[in-house]
Amino acid sequence: MANKLVVSELDFESIKTNLKTYLQGQTTFQDYDFEGSGMAVLIDLLAYNTHYAGYYSNMVANEMFLDTALVRNSILSHAKTLNYTPVSRRGAMANVSVVITPPGGNTQTSLTMDRFQTFLSGPVDGVNYLFITTESTTVTKEANTFSFKNLHLTQGIPQLMTLTYNQAVNTANTFILPNDDIDTSSLLVIVQESSANTTSTTFTSTSDITTLTANTTSYFLTCGTDSKYAVTFGDGVIGKKLANGNIVLVSYLTTDGAPANLANTFTTDSIGGFTTITTTSQVAAAGGAERENLDAIKFHAPLAYTSQNRAVTLSDYETLIPTLYPNIESVKVWGGEDNDPPIYGKVFIAFQLKTGFVINEVEKTRILNDLIGPKALVTVKASFVDPDYVYLNLVSSVSIDTAATTQSVPTILAAVRTAITTYLETINRFGSIFVHSKLQKAIDAVSTAIRGSSTLVRLQKRFTPVLSTSKNYTIDFGFALHRGGPANRMESTGLYVLDATGVQRLCFLGEVANSFTGVDELLITNPGFSYVEAPTITITGDGTGATATVTLLNGQIAGVALVSRGTGYTRATVAVSGGGGAGAVLSPVVATRYGTLDLFYYNSLGEKVTLTASIGTVNYETGRVTLTNLKPVSTDTTDSTIRLSFESASILTATKNQIFQLDATDTSSLVVEQY
Repeated sequence: MANKLVVSELDFESIKTNLKTYLQGQTTFQDYDFEGSGMAVLIDLLAYNTHYAGYYSNMVANEMFLDTALVRNSILSHAKTLNYTPVSRRGAMANVSVVITPPGGNTQTSLTMDRFQTFLSGPVDGVNYLFITTESTTVTKEANTFSFKNLHLTQGIPQLMTLTYNQAVNTANTFILPNDDIDTSSLLVIVQESSANTTSTTFTSTSDITTLTANTTSYFLTCGTDSKYAVTFGDGVIGKKLANGNIVLVSYLTTDGAPANLANTFTTDSIGGFTTITTTSQVAAAGGAERENLDAIKFHAPLAYTSQNRAVTLSDYETLIPTLYPNIESVKVWGGEDNDPPIYGKVFIAFQLKTGFVINEVEKTRILNDLIGPKALVTVKASFVDPDYVYLNLVSSVSIDTAATTQSVPTILAAVRTAITTYLETINRFGSIFVHSKLQKAIDAVSTAIRGSSTLVRLQKRFTPVLSTSKNYTIDFGFALHRGGPANRMESTGLYVLDATGVQRLCFLGEVANSFTGVDELLITNPGFSYVEAPTITITGDGTGATATVTLLNGQIAGVALVSRGTGYTRATVAVSGGGGAGAVLSPVVATRYGTLDLFYYNSLGEKVTLTASIGTVNYETGRVTLTNLKPVSTDTTDSTIRLSFESASILTATKNQIFQLDATDTSSLVVEQY
């Protein structure tokens, strides 16, 4: 077999070796020194040529499939065959109110703000952005002012193309838009009959040919292989065809995208000749986004083809929404039948934004009505649910063998911090799973000098109380909570509360010591028989205070109501007596589910003083915290929230709209230290 080439080898050195082996097997070249002669150069050339050809063939094969394609032009071409148009940049949108005060003696009764009225934003990270109105608005004078309420602004610079159609030159009926930073949602396409005939028709974008006729005034938006968008008109069979001499007017915005998000102040020089203008921001700019990246195109294109541009199934919503509103990191959708409580005929949608945390109400309404509404079933109503952020607080203690490394301790600790944040970024989305052992593995892999580490992870939820008002609150973590030991129970941030004498105290919420040793419930092991009245229930054990009552049905115990859990129980027994029957057996469940919360402060001696002995409970099984008649006058957090934290379980699965989040603005949320 020495005189045969091994054609399966594509590596350069392997090809070269195979060529030498083949030539050495021929009688003509048996005695050549392939390492020292000129023949070595020829073999190198043959090997390089074969290697290039193999590489080229491999790349061509890769680019033939959407899954393996790497070149942008190839990916765009595959997306086009699936009738998918990649999302362009999107300009940030804001809502403002504008009040114009004309000079005294002005008799004008109405004022029109033209389309493309410009506003300059205040600085966002040191940059001012241009915002414009996308339509003209007219108002009448009220109390000597012109007031434009809820005015919609879009970030971008207007562009206008005027093109004359020539069938002989443009046989494809296609016009390429020259800008890379276009916002395609702002496209307006108007066709004028000719330079002599100014009659014009507005054409609308479509991707559904099933509704088109030969006279439908629609155009198709595509993304070419040069990454520039193009407008294509019909051919007279599917969509109206252009006629020679038609003038095509295309206007759109070029935009800066995501950097303009959060712009919250706006100014303009003149409106209708008036310069006394007061502009008030109602909703900060949001929704700005970069154009869709290649990975997103490869993911969304096949799904969009499946959904056929309609929202029927849950996966349809999850596919369509990111293309309609690109400023989305991840989306979670569930039907009303899976909601708690069930609400039939609705679909619930939660967004995780790329910038910001929560979508404002104005933007929610626009998305529901203008973007999702036209594609959804008439009988199904969509509703937004804000993301439910579960904040993670971590304290990682690392043991470092300084003799085993040349790196400094601060360098290793900084690398540990990076490893932690990198892991948390992988679970910062809907449906993610937090695994403590994976986090610990990432920490230990930072350096061989790390002898070991331990990380305490606490879960935190936040709520905003109504100040100076007695109110009940329910804080739902959404999954079972891990019960810490006496030194690691539930903690809260501070809240100021008035005591009985009217003195303002800095208080905290905490679990009552030993409250976890109450009786959680009584299970009916045997309902008994022949009871004519409710028997007496006596709970005994090493604690005190647990009492319960029962209800009967057909002479048997049908239900048990725990009147008081008691305290101090680590074991308990239950006796059933009286009632005229016999055989009933109840089994106590001790210290597994509930914790009792109190409200306390520290006096000048550092002693704990209870202000309210029983202000709430914790259900560790469901993760629900209930607070009763809480009346703070203020909080000691910068965002006016009260924060509750519990020790984390080893594995956590986010449900529905939950997202695990590390608050980068809170320096105490991630502590890395040496021990």
